[in-house]
Order: sequence, then structure tokens, then C-alpha cells
Amino acid sequence: MMNKTIIFFLLFLSIQSFAQIGEPVLVTNIDAQTEETSGLLLHNNELWTHNDSGGEAKLYSLDTTNGSVIRIVNIINAENNDWEDICKDENYAYIGDFGNNSGARDDLKIYRINLDDLENIELENINSETINFSYDPEIYPGIFKKRNSTNFDCEAMIAHGDSLYLFSKNWGDKKSYLYALPKVPGTYTAHLKDTLNTNGLVCGADYCVENNTVALIGYIYGIPAPSIMILLSDFDGDDFFSGNVIRKELSLDGYQTEGIVFKEPNKIWFSNENFLSHVQALYSTELISQNIDNNLVNPMYCTVFPNPAKETIQICFPCNKRKCRITLEIFDESGKLVIEKKHNIYNDSFSKEINISTLISGKYILQVSDKKLYFRTSFIKL
Repeated sequence: MMNKTIIFFLLFLSIQSFAQIGEPVLVTNIDAQTEETSGLLLHNNELWTHNDSGGEAKLYSLDTTNGSVIRIVNIINAENNDWEDICKDENYAYIGDFGNNSGARDDLKIYRINLDDLENIELENINSETINFSYDPEIYPGIFKKRNSTNFDCEAMIAHGDSLYLFSKNWGDKKSYLYALPKVPGTYTAHLKDTLNTNGLVCGADYCVENNTVALIGYIYGIPAPSIMILLSDFDGDDFFSGNVIRKELSLDGYQTEGIVFKEPNKIWFSNENFLSHVQALYSTELISQNIDNNLVNPMYCTVFPNPAKETIQICFPCNKRKCRITLEIFDESGKLVIEKKHNIYNDSFSKEINISTLISGKYILQVSDKKLYFRTSFIKL
């Protein structure tokens, strides 16, 4: 599915503090029974995974010290057409059978199982209930045209509040659509809620309650094709794309990274499938939260101040001697572009004052981008 990869990296940071995404560290290779590992679930300190298309309707518990399979459970009343992610809430785990590379599936499902059953080590078979859904027919063509070209593939899901949230894998425009579905078994239509320009393919998601952060994992299709991790934070409710967006290209060459889970609020586990020369494996990365005062000399640190502001905002952009052309964009709450400026960076620092005196009072979104950089945050105009 992927070609040989050349890795670049980038990091985006929020205004008052930021979570620096550390470099990936191999935890262990994992058992060949899970060579198509596509989702991760951590429950009661037990790590579970599953295979995707062509796999059996089973969950596998992994020993995280050596990658061996220590327990297998069969999911009854379910089949694995294309299982792509798994998540949980307080009572249930949810398995997403919604992989749709062709863009033509009409049998999309999410299986719900009781966590009490998963905890029962005596059980080898666990019953499931089904949440059936289809995409809004006004936007979903449901017709196969060309494999890996659709914007209606999906491989990522989280549970949040009373809903399940799906993050699409858009082969066409390299964005991610957000959908919401009820957690209750039944048949539903998934309506588009929002869109995020991920500049890559989203293949897995997890939500951490403790720090109110969503983590996405995936990769960029084509040459070069780095694995990517995206953090969504400082959002209200389920408006996941309204807060800070931190995106990093990971130092992994040609890995098909698809499963992700918070091990702790400041540590993430993620897995890759067996692909090309890369055996299926479990990796970890640290999230290091640091304050502005401690990081003004950090070569990847970006600040926007003051916030709130009345006349001007100052953007400071140390860039580690990167040579690039960046675009600064400011959007109002309706999504309308109100300010756009382009600047060249030739050395290891960038600072620009932006006049915002003509803007009306309210909340605005600032976006800084180039070919490899994507930083977005909000500020208040007084």
C-alpha cells in the first residue's frame, strides 16, 4: 500500500504551552498472528489488538514485554470484513468494521461488546451487538471508481460523551472528515460535521480523558511517505478541530502505522502492520508538556502574543535554519479568510507583527503553513 519513504519532521506548538511529540521508540515486535494489527485498545492494563481486512473476528491480548499473544477472544455475531479501529467508554468496547478503500461499501458496521465480558478471563467467546450506518446519500456516491481514491474510507474512531466519532481516511484530498454516531445499536446515517486538513491519511485515533486530547496516527501516501502523528487539544466539547493542532512526521521509513492508544496522558503506544521489510511492531512516544518561559530557545518553538490582543499580534517562529516560504492565514469563526500573508524564511528565526486593528472583536483562528508545516491555534481580538 505504501512506497519507500523519506522522512521529514515538523512540530507545532500551542500558545501558552505545548506537547512536544518525542521520537518513536521500539517497544517490541509482535506476534505474527497480528501481522495486520490495525487498532489498539488498553483496558485494565491489558493491550488488545485486531487484524483488518481478511482477518478473523477475534481480539488478541498482547504481552507488551515480548509481543506474544497471551489471550484470544472470538467475537460472536460479527465478521471481519475490514476491522480498522477499536475504542471504549466506561462500559463497552467498539470495533469499527468500516474500512472502505473502494468507496463503495454499503454494509458499514460497528460492533459493541461488554467490557465485563472482555475482563472475564474464562470467556473465549464474547457476544456483540451491531451499530449499522451509512454515509449521507447526498454526499456519498457509493460507487467504485478507482481503488484508493475515495474520500469515504475510514480507519479511526473514538468514544466521547454519548457518541462515537469517526475520522475519515481521505485518499482523494488528503483531509479527514469528522462524523458522529450514537453508541446504541441500531441503523443510522452519518452526517459530515467538520473537516481537517491533515495532509495525509488518518488510520487510527484515541482520546485521553485526563488531558482532553485526541491523537491521530497515519501516513502520507506516495513518495516520500512519512508516518504522521496529529494531536488535537484545547477544544470544547466535541469541536475537536477548533483547538490547537500539532502535527509531526515521525522518523519511521515506510511503516504502515495504523493503531494508536494513550498508555498514559504523556505517553502514546502505536503499532504498524507487517509491510515491505517492516515486521509488525509496537512503538511508544513521549508527549512532553513545557511552558513558554522554558522553551524560548527551543528551535522548533512558535509563539503568538499577546493573547487577547487589540492592535497587533506578534508571531515568533524559530525554525532550526529551515529555508521555506510560509503562509500566515487568519480566519474568523465562520471560517472566512480575513488576513493572508506570505513570507520567506532564510535563517534560524522568524518574527512578524500582524496588524489586527481592523478586525471586529471576537475569536479568530491563526494558521501557519508551508509544505511540511501545519500549526493552528486561536486568539481573541479585543
